[in-house]
Amino acid sequence: MFKSYYYQIVNFIQEMNPTWFIMIWLGLVVVILLSVMTFFKENSKENKKFVKASMLILAILLFALLVWLTYVRK
Repeated sequence: MFKSYYYQIVNFIQEMNPTWFIMIWLGLVVVILLSVMTFFKENSKENKKFVKASMLILAILLFALLVWLTYVRK
């Protein structure tokens, strides 16, 4: 069941218009960069800890998605 969903998604990505794929790819890059910037900007000055570690985790997950999309597109 999940295998058929995976192949449907892969076929959709491979048949996607290159312009839309580039727009999605660039959008993910922007969200990754904003997440990383938010992570490094939001730290508490008194105890030198980062308060939004979830932004860095989100950036890592989105980067993995970006790599997967690029791999599938080839």
